[in-house]
Amino acid sequence: TALPNGAAQICLKQALDRTPSFSFESLDLASYPYAVAPPHLRPCGDSARLAGVQGTLAMVDSAGKERLRRKTASVSILVGERGRAQAFYEELMASLGYKHNRAQFRELARLVPYAQLREECAFEPTRAYAILLGVAGLLPERTSGGWDVETRAFVRALWDQWWKLQSRWDSPMPRSAWKLSGVRPLNSPVRRLAAAASLFARRSDILADIMAIDGSAAGSWFDKAGAVLAGSGIEYWRKRSSFSGTPGRKDVALLGEGRVNAMLSNVVIPFLAAMGRHVESLLKGMPPEDENVHVRQVAHSLFGRDHNAALYQDGLRQQGLLQIFQDFCLNTRTGCRDCRLAAELGTKGS
Repeated sequence: TALPNGAAQICLKQALDRTPSFSFESLDLASYPYAVAPPHLRPCGDSARLAGVQGTLAMVDSAGKERLRRKTASVSILVGERGRAQAFYEELMASLGYKHNRAQFRELARLVPYAQLREECAFEPTRAYAILLGVAGLLPERTSGGWDVETRAFVRALWDQWWKLQSRWDSPMPRSAWKLSGVRPLNSPVRRLAAAASLFARRSDILADIMAIDGSAAGSWFDKAGAVLAGSGIEYWRKRSSFSGTPGRKDVALLGEGRVNAMLSNVVIPFLAAMGRHVESLLKGMPPEDENVHVRQVAHSLFGRDHNAALYQDGLRQQGLLQIFQDFCLNTRTGCRDCRLAAELGTKGS
């Protein structure tokens, strides 16, 4: 495709989609090298002071809305390719993979489509868990001498389900496909698949349940939608973080509050917008996600070393700071000297 400036644009999406060894989920732009200006070169911070706190926050809010608009456009394309139910399933599964296993979770969602999972599991979460673990290649092949009685019984029960179903999948994923080392036990794919089984084995359709929630009051909407995503869980995992560990004294949620909030902000809100729902009233009520190094970096640049973190303790502003990082900080090659962000903020202070 010829662009107005005479450059050529080549579309690689279809070709890359057919390449088994490639996944778009593996592209983490924030992991690529980018220029970091020394502390005394922060023209955006100088411009932010001229624009004032409110002017700067208005720009951050606008960036957050732009980030969600782009996510909505991406979701719309996926819905056209996969259908609404499968697209929502894939997006939630990818979100469950967090940053280390997003591609693997999406691949699993395509190997075990939403409709097939629900048909095979007959609304039994443990059966759904056996299917997902089995196809993922993460169901332990033998018991360990270090496991307690409950764990051995639970894994045997999973195998009792899986051995009758495994012939339906010719090519399960190899265990080596997963990033397992260096991942916190609470974020391990084995635990996250238990959360997925709880989510997608429910009798009612999860997307229909979320769309039925009254969105007139943002606070109550996020509470109710978050409760839907948190699910009821699988009893075995209620006090455990791994197969090899012993039960703790306190309950341990399969999905923490920060992960649920991330799913609401990055999947559910863009998905509702793609379905034609008006989400504007929800944007200012978006809850914060877990801390992010890039959010802190941009906030430090704009508001200074001793800024009040309460300025951006809502989901929309976190999204905005991430979009600013992607659009400006990630692409600077001149130590911030020619960054367009400073000029943009300068117009707000004039």
